[in-house]
Amino acid sequence: MNPPTVVAYRQYLILADDLSGAADCAAGFAAAGWRTQVLLDADERATPNDEPADVLTIDTDSRRDGAEQSAAKLDSALRSHGTGRTVLKKIDSTLRGGWAADVAFLHAALGQIALVIPSFPAMGRTLVDGIVLVHGQRLAETDTWQLEHAQQEDRPAHMLSHLGLRTESVASSLTAQGMDAVVQHIQQAQARGVQALVFDVASDADLQTLAQASAQVSNAFSVCSAGLSHAIARLSSTPDDAPPPRVQGTAHRGGTVTLVGSMSSVAREQLRFLAAQPHVRVHEIAPALLRHSASHDEPQLQRLQHTLLQEMAQGLDVAVFVGTDASLDPAQGPQLAARLAQVLSTACAQAAGLVLTGGETARAVLQRLGIRRLHVRAESEPGVVLSQNASAPTPQWIATKAGAFGNAQSLHRAILAIHAKPQSPTEES
Repeated sequence: MNPPTVVAYRQYLILADDLSGAADCAAGFAAAGWRTQVLLDADERATPNDEPADVLTIDTDSRRDGAEQSAAKLDSALRSHGTGRTVLKKIDSTLRGGWAADVAFLHAALGQIALVIPSFPAMGRTLVDGIVLVHGQRLAETDTWQLEHAQQEDRPAHMLSHLGLRTESVASSLTAQGMDAVVQHIQQAQARGVQALVFDVASDADLQTLAQASAQVSNAFSVCSAGLSHAIARLSSTPDDAPPPRVQGTAHRGGTVTLVGSMSSVAREQLRFLAAQPHVRVHEIAPALLRHSASHDEPQLQRLQHTLLQEMAQGLDVAVFVGTDASLDPAQGPQLAARLAQVLSTACAQAAGLVLTGGETARAVLQRLGIRRLHVRAESEPGVVLSQNASAPTPQWIATKAGAFGNAQSLHRAILAIHAKPQSPTEES
């Protein structure tokens, strides 16, 4: 493996299709000292009081969109924020959503070859012989894939080729030869008219080599999960004259609110761990109560919010998750998330901090609270991102996490991390 090569400073534009992934991809840069922001809307503009962003991440909220609608959002983001920035296309490490169509659009819009590197070995996501593995299990055999994409193609190179992109796979044996060999291979592929290269990645060492190589070639953009962005951040230098990010304290007191919209088995395990903690109260809400806003359901929902507010005032942390029933359909995710955010908006606004699991849930809550910009600060652990809403009169700490990430204690650690953050408007970390 090549020794680490420091990459010259450049500004980045990260394009993500969901909010938790957007924050996750930006977190590596924040941890390395970059001024990093996530926008919930490509049309959002900086105000005079906003700190500048070395790394700007835009959540296009397009995971469930068709190809044309997603392309229109990507086009808007490029036109509004792409000038002078190197583009990274953030995709889900388990290939959810219309990522392949997004890559096809960006290839045409940028006129660049796509370097497709979805692996995140630290989170158990690798690519071996062109096949995505999740903790060693083929992606197509996982519960998550079966829930949403049963019987569909799970090999990224084939997904791109199906859309007409001239695509080649690159074995990890080439990456093992070092950065120079990878750069030469990319340049030769460009000369042959290849439009996308899909790289096998079995280890963090592979990822570091690819991060180095991607910075050495021109006319290329990377398509990645948070794994590659973290590797790029570790290799890249920040501007010498940049002031450090402004971390604000919060005057909020009392307990935190954790909302879990994910149906993954990992999220359910994390909820069981929370329920066993003496300072946490866990509440289930039936999906039937969120599917419609019938008047006879309102008293039950109001009682839930009143209970949450009482428990928070006592200094307890509260968690709410959406239960399951025979009618539950993953396609209902946005509808249930929006209704959950509406029902619990008062509790969320008054919380000492928020822990939001699932990109749709996180986005729905932040939109309900009028939050359109996050300053990404750190991670409580890989995949659990701590941000601040700096646009509100009283900033909150907000943790976001993809539903299938982490282990049993991840949500609890996120709550503890929020309580450990500055709690005074004048205190700084």
